[in-house]
Formats: sequence, structure tokens, C-alpha cells
Amino acid sequence: MNPSLRRNSLWLLFARLTAQGLAILFIAITAHRLGVESFGQFTFIGALVLIGNTFTNFGTDTYIIRETARVGKVTSLIPRALGLQLILSALWWIVTLLLRPSPPLLIYSLALFPLAIFSVATATLRAFERMDLVWTLSLANGLIQALAALFSFDVQTLCLFLLIGHILTAALSSWICSASLPSFSLIPLKDFYPLLRLTLPFAALTILLVLSQRLGILTVSALKGDLATGLFSSVTRVVDGLKLGHYAVLGALLPVISRGTLQSKQSFRKGFIAIMGLSLLMAIGLSLFSRIIILVLYGKEFTSAIQLLALLGWSLIPYTISSFISYDLIARRRENILVKATAISLGVFLVLYVWLISNYNLNGAVYAAFAGEIIQAIIFFFFQSKSVVE
Repeated sequence: MNPSLRRNSLWLLFARLTAQGLAILFIAITAHRLGVESFGQFTFIGALVLIGNTFTNFGTDTYIIRETARVGKVTSLIPRALGLQLILSALWWIVTLLLRPSPPLLIYSLALFPLAIFSVATATLRAFERMDLVWTLSLANGLIQALAALFSFDVQTLCLFLLIGHILTAALSSWICSASLPSFSLIPLKDFYPLLRLTLPFAALTILLVLSQRLGILTVSALKGDLATGLFSSVTRVVDGLKLGHYAVLGALLPVISRGTLQSKQSFRKGFIAIMGLSLLMAIGLSLFSRIIILVLYGKEFTSAIQLLALLGWSLIPYTISSFISYDLIARRRENILVKATAISLGVFLVLYVWLISNYNLNGAVYAAFAGEIIQAIIFFFFQSKSVVE
């Protein structure tokens, strides 16, 4: 890796370490304060809000990073992206209101508005490779979330405090961008209609990817209830937290590999080898220390999740392959191919979850998650090979 890429990867790694470390603290506090069943309820709400945030983001984050890195300056793309996200957030919240959800979900769904500001600001910072500032925002966001969990006493107050926290971090991210990038401005909002067509492939891609990642929680919740959801989510949260190296390296690589130079391709290969090795070590660690991890983070109430964690940790290896292939296709502007591959993978995940949960209960959910990641890696590899030939 060149020095700039190494430095940016390190800053993003710090950001992910900070975010995931505080996220684990947040999860541990929340699980202890809410108990397994209420924790499962909050996890289901969080999954719905994450899907909503993915939809309202509409792929603009990735598009901002790639295109701003190409031109090397702030353009009207920034306020256009914010305008699009705010309109979609309003649409999502209105639909949520009409469906008459639980009050906690309705409250937490309002977080989509400050999240729109936060996502546009952090995407701009990443495009200019200001990973140090991304780390600062990750630290602030994680601390506020941990405090929200500490002072909450049920699901509804937790959602309210998290909403307030997102408002504060959105304001901070806007201020940091304005101070570090003099040409940065979120207002006045621009006509976002031209952006819809350009970001549609990214929107489809990110929505499909998040659905694949959260499909297990949604399916377990629908088929087995809040108690099983709490146990399953305790395992997936740990594994997701260990993907920080992937986010750090790939996040730093995207602006670089978008330039298409020989050096960037070499850095991409080295990054893949490094993360594959790290994933193998983490999978072994989860197999050996799953009992200690579950008991320390969640307590004896979550003992049933120990064996589930030992198996699910191995999904990090096929996940690494899929992640690097997806970023390679995005950098080469082949996101339409990636959308097709992800849509097929989502269908596979859905069949596996319904079939295996129905036959093997909670163990089946982990079998489905592991098998689904393997099949997805194979599908992604097939489509990548096909795109190179074309």
C-alpha cells in the first residue's frame, strides 16, 4: 500500500474500532437493561430503521465518494444528495405513520432526517480522504449512543434518546465539514431529480445488501418471536462488529481504486490478502472464545447463543470475498452487474432462512446465514468473472 492509502486505512480503522467498540458497549448496556425479549424488540426496530436509512440514502454516499474523488472538489452534488435524502426520509416516515407502528418505531424513524445530514457530510469527508475527521465523528456518535443506552429504561426512551443523539451528531458533522472544507455547503438544496437516475443502481445495491444482512433478524422475528430474535441478534452483532477491518480498508480503497491506476490495483490485492488473513484469525478466535465473549457482553441470560457464535464467525471468510468483489465492480462502474448478483443472493438467503429456521429453529438461522454467505461469494465471483470477459 502507498503511504496515503496506508494512512487513510489506519484512520478508517481507528474510526471503525471506535465505532464498533462503542457499539459493542452500547449493545452490552442495552441487553443488560432491556433483557432478552425487549432487546429482541429493539433489534427488530433497529433493523427496520436501518433498512429505511438505506432506502432514503439511495446510494448517494457511494456516488458522492466516487464522483467527488474523481473531480477533486465540492460540487452541487452535495446539496442535491441531501435534498433527495430528506424527501425520501419524509416519504418513508409518512408511510410508517400510516401503517400505525409502535410508538418506539415511529419515534426512531424520525432519526432518518439527521442521518441524512450525517451521511452526506461523512461521505464528503471520505471523498477528500479526511479520515481523521471521520474518526472524530465516529467517536462522537458512538459515545452519544452509549449514553443513550445508559440513561434509558425501556425501548421507547431508548429510541427517543437515540433520536436526540442523531440530531446532535448531524449538527456536529455539518459544522466539521464547513470548517474543514470552505466550499462545503448543504444549502440551498438543489434539484435532485437528475440524481435519481444516476444513483438508482447504487440505491438498489445498498438496499439489497442491507436486506441480505438483516433478513435473518426479520425472519427470526416473524417466525420465532422476540426472545429468539434477541438471542440471534446478540450473535450477529458480535460478528458484524468484527467487520471493522473490512470497512476500514475498503473505505480507504474506494476513492483510490476509482482512479484505475496500476498502483491502486496492487493495493487492492494486498488489502484483500490482509483482510482474508485477519478474517481467518477472527473466525478461529470466535470458535475458541465464544463462551467468554457471550457471557462478558450479555450475561448468563444469553448462554444459548454461545454455540451459534462459534459457527457464525466462519461466515467472515466468504463475506470478505463478496465485499472485495463488490467494491471492485463499483470502482469499475459495473454496479448494474452487482445489483443482479445481489438480487439473486437475496433470494437464496430468503429460501435458506425460511427453510432452515422452520426445520432447525434458531440453529437453522445460523446455518442459513453461513451457507448464504458462501453461496453469495460464489455468485459474486461468477458475475465478476463474467464482467471481465465482457
